[in-house]
Amino acid sequence: MVFAALALSCALVLSCVSERQYRTSTQAQPYDPKTTNSSNAIIEVAADYTLGYVEFDDQGWLYGTNNSRNRLQIDAVTDRFAAEGETNSLLIVVFVHGWKHNASGKDQNVLMFHKVLNELGRLEEVLSAKQHHPSRRVVGVFVGWRGLSTRVEPFKELSFWDRKNTAEVVGHGAVIELLSQLEALRNQLNLKFANDIASQQRPHAKLVILGHSFGGDIVYSAVAPVLTERMVEDFDQAGQPQTPKTLGDLVVLINPAFEAARFEPVQRLAATKSFPAGTNCTLAVFTSTADWATGLAFPIGRRLSTVFETYEDSRQRKANITAIGHYAPYINYTLNSLEPAATSQKTTLTTNDVPSSASAEKVLSVRSQVQTTSQRTHATTNDLTYNFTRCQMAPTSTYIPNDPVFNVAVAPAIIPDHDTIDRWIFIRFLCEFVFSFSSSGEK
Repeated sequence: MVFAALALSCALVLSCVSERQYRTSTQAQPYDPKTTNSSNAIIEVAADYTLGYVEFDDQGWLYGTNNSRNRLQIDAVTDRFAAEGETNSLLIVVFVHGWKHNASGKDQNVLMFHKVLNELGRLEEVLSAKQHHPSRRVVGVFVGWRGLSTRVEPFKELSFWDRKNTAEVVGHGAVIELLSQLEALRNQLNLKFANDIASQQRPHAKLVILGHSFGGDIVYSAVAPVLTERMVEDFDQAGQPQTPKTLGDLVVLINPAFEAARFEPVQRLAATKSFPAGTNCTLAVFTSTADWATGLAFPIGRRLSTVFETYEDSRQRKANITAIGHYAPYINYTLNSLEPAATSQKTTLTTNDVPSSASAEKVLSVRSQVQTTSQRTHATTNDLTYNFTRCQMAPTSTYIPNDPVFNVAVAPAIIPDHDTIDRWIFIRFLCEFVFSFSSSGEK
């Protein structure tokens, strides 16, 4: 028995993925999707976008042992973006990866985010041409942390709950500093262009924040206090309600792994405050109904870890053990495929799937629909049902008009499980949703 326990302990230690910084080179490198070598560049440059990396350790700290090294990645990324912002407005997109991932160049979440940025860049070019204004430069930030702590089963799957705790620590760390700096950069660019007569035709700079799995937990831990504060302080000087502000222009969580109980303050404010007609989406949550990690494993772990907690009633207990995307009272939208099942299984992105021009037309159509609906006294289900090129998003019976928070149950044909978020059908939808529902959507 002792030998078996010792062998098990040794196996666990040997299987651990060490805590390390993957991106150490400050020399910007061209992005080559065909390369077999894993890049260590903090900045990668592609034709339609630029991608930077910022990594955090298990304590939520920037890597390094002194102040100058601690700011290496943040400074490299923000300096590069500021330089690109001298000649272009920017669409800044942040992605925080999830469980079993890191910032290695071969990581599937890294490759997926490159696809998303490429699609956003192509769609931005077409939309700007249709709207007769200069296009934004798409710039991305990949936020890395030790989501992959071991490669050997069963320890890899059993790391779920340990990585959840780490994600919440990271979310309360220097990630907040990074997001705040990026929002400040967006604000500075918009102020500069507003005061510069020659630049007033530029579109607004935007900041969109994405998080997947425990990356969604990290994002929510970082932004929830800001979202709550900005929902409460949504009145102008005359005391009239205003559209609530988010952190940046839009926050999107994909298969987020945190309990619905933590969502309660934001959800309650979103559902009970009086927001004006035409209120835009500030926070969107997309969870696959087939996500076993958040749908099955998560509540089991929560039952074990909360066994000594007390509750006012069964609903409160249910909210504390159920992931936000599976808690029925908070779900107010569904997302379904408009494609035959065989078609939606495709995982690659090709230029022939959906032309960027078709996506752009859908984005403009949805924006127009949102604007028209905001002028109506009573919105119908049809008014609030949005058709994208391959997906339809429709309200549930629990949807409240002008609710700025969307909690969306996603069909398995779009996201089949917890980790597979790189199907072309979802990436295409995500890009169209970002352009349709991020604030200042008219540009």
